[in-house]
Amino acid sequence: MDLKQTDAANRDTWCFACGTDNPIGLKLKMTITGQSCVAYFTPRREHQSYADRMHGGLISTLLDEVMGDYIFKTTGIPAYTAKIDVRFRKAARIGETLKVEGRIVQHRGRLYITEGSVTKEDGTVVAEATARMMTAK
Repeated sequence: MDLKQTDAANRDTWCFACGTDNPIGLKLKMTITGQSCVAYFTPRREHQSYADRMHGGLISTLLDEVMGDYIFKTTGIPAYTAKIDVRFRKAARIGETLKVEGRIVQHRGRLYITEGSVTKEDGTVVAEATARMMTAK
């Protein structure tokens, strides 16, 4: 897939996941690597649920963001989550760097089927997801 030029004016800098102006946002920096979108994230104490464990809702947010951003970066069209299914496998600990990766599995019209994963530096899978995403009209 060709990487589309995305005008900065089309990006919302207040996005909770990737926005640079959101003071409580995650500020993810995503890059296209081959056939996937990749980001790295190190959870801090304010991202925890139980002691020393990253909150599962934030893990889901990371997955949702890289899957949707891959569509946006390669088509130039925003994509919205219609359905997401997340499977949690191992706990992510506060302070450990996570790799978040999303890719397109199938595409029909405005519908994209995507999958994503969150892994630890040693390759241990923290969570996996599949999603149905629709591009804007």
